[in-house]
Amino acid sequence: MEIVELEGEDQRLYYLVAHLIMDENILNYNLNYPYRTSSEYKWFIATNRGVTLGFIPVKLKEGKATINNYYIADDDSKVFSALLERIIKALYLDFRIESVTQIKHISYFEHSGFSTVLFWKRYAKMKVFNNEEKCL
Repeated sequence: MEIVELEGEDQRLYYLVAHLIMDENILNYNLNYPYRTSSEYKWFIATNRGVTLGFIPVKLKEGKATINNYYIADDDSKVFSALLERIIKALYLDFRIESVTQIKHISYFEHSGFSTVLFWKRYAKMKVFNNEEKCL
C-alpha cells in the first residue's frame, strides 16, 4: 500500500478520488455530505496498484488540521491505521489535529492516538493531544 499526499487543488487528486466522491454508495458512507476541497486542504490517499483504497482530506487553517470526512473501502482497519499514522506524522508538529468522526469509526481513530472530547448523535469530536495537554 502506498500513501499519496496531495494539495487540495492538485490535478492528480481528481484522477484518484473523483470517481469515488461522485458515487452514490460512497456519498452514503459519508452520511450524504459532499466531499470538499480547496487550497486549504491536504489529501492523504491510500492506493494499491493504481486502485484507491481510501482517502482522508484534512483542512489546514489557523494552526488546526481538521478531518471532517473520509472514505475507507470496507472500513479496512489497515488502511485507516496507515492513513491516520501518516496524517499525524506529517502534521503533528505544526498543527493541532482534530476529527469529526463517525461514531462507528471511533475505535479506528482511538487505535491511532485520537481521544474523544465530545459526542453528538452521529459523530464524535476527537483530538490528538500533545504531551502538555495530556498533563492537564
